[in-house]
Amino acid sequence: MFERPRGTRDFNPSQAASHRFVERAFRRTAEAFGCREVLTPTFENVELFKAKSGPGILEEMFTFKDKGGRDLALRPEFTASIIRFYNSELRSEPKPLKVFTLGNCFRYEEPQMGRYREFWQWNCEIIGAPSLESDSDVIALADAGLKQVGLKKTELRIGHIGMLRKFLAFPPHDQATVLHLLDKKRFADLKTALARLGAEQLFDIVSSVAQLKGGPEVLDKAQSLLGQAAKESVEYLRMLGGQLALYGIKDFVYDLGVVRGLDYYTGMVFEIDSPNLGAEKQVGGGGAYTLTNVLGGEATSSTGFAIGIDRVVLSAGQEGVRMAPRPLDAYVIPIGQPMRARAFEIVMHLRMAGLCADVDLMGRGPSKNLDYANSVKARTSVLIGEKEAAKGVVALRDMESGKQTEVSVQDLVAALKGGGEPKAHKTGKKPTRRATKP
Repeated sequence: MFERPRGTRDFNPSQAASHRFVERAFRRTAEAFGCREVLTPTFENVELFKAKSGPGILEEMFTFKDKGGRDLALRPEFTASIIRFYNSELRSEPKPLKVFTLGNCFRYEEPQMGRYREFWQWNCEIIGAPSLESDSDVIALADAGLKQVGLKKTELRIGHIGMLRKFLAFPPHDQATVLHLLDKKRFADLKTALARLGAEQLFDIVSSVAQLKGGPEVLDKAQSLLGQAAKESVEYLRMLGGQLALYGIKDFVYDLGVVRGLDYYTGMVFEIDSPNLGAEKQVGGGGAYTLTNVLGGEATSSTGFAIGIDRVVLSAGQEGVRMAPRPLDAYVIPIGQPMRARAFEIVMHLRMAGLCADVDLMGRGPSKNLDYANSVKARTSVLIGEKEAAKGVVALRDMESGKQTEVSVQDLVAALKGGGEPKAHKTGKKPTRRATKP
């Protein structure tokens, strides 16, 4: 007996169906917004992630040496890979470049509810578009994706890192330290860090700004606290609110504590919570950034986000979203050994027509096969015996109602795709209901 590695999971059919349900919803939404899918490697050179996030990221990654002695890492996220891809091969694509990807990522961290060492993300990036337009489109895309899944209890929080960057006129390394502590709400450590920088007097102002959350009134408070440093960012957030209204998005809050303390974030930042998840309620976030130049290309404005599929599945379950697997449209049951060959012909006919169909592989009798069809929640059973074969029909049974009707083989696909009660086979006589037993 072997155990799976810590922080990983096995997905049973029901869990896998929930996962794919969410993925399909995200894929449909991204495509509806004009995004195109890209695929990037599952592992990259370690230096790529160090250049994006700093050497501290090493502690959070699964790293290894290949047989050539090269330092590689399983991807901890997608943005670095996409920007590397853009710099090397996609720069000549028409702008804006709108791309998305869905896949698994890896981080070496302590597993807990909704947080695993192997996890799945939906990632979208808009590269090369004006800030206001790309920021609003990205937020609308993330919001629409969660609505497509069926989530209703989410909170969208929008901030702007630019005002604090301008106010905290420290060298880049020190500014990054302060912003990281603000991001994590570690106010005691923040006070210590500001004292070390000889700027302890800024603590009350900065901590107050980081706790501003609400409607447009918090933008006025931010400007009164930060002065001219906040003017441009506050004006931008007001314009962004107006732009989001065009998308029908009015139910959001300004949260100036959304900092996302990474060096490459430059402007608008946002996070989305699902309150029914408790302490680990954040399901996604993103913002405006400039990373192309950090990874060796020309500076290009970009906006993107990542949403955790694992947490969205949990949240959808909490809200009662039905994420059942695709039902089996038909289970084909041969009655008697001579009909097995005909049953396989019929099931392949249904499959090639795009229906989800299965057939008895065990050589069971009709009653046990009907029990099996019930247990796998097949919508219908297709019974084929010598009498039915001689007439060119099958017996089509609705597994929910128990009603059974004769349908010609050539009409079977149409009957199954039409939904509801199957149409009776026209014989010139009144259709006769089969008995409960075949």
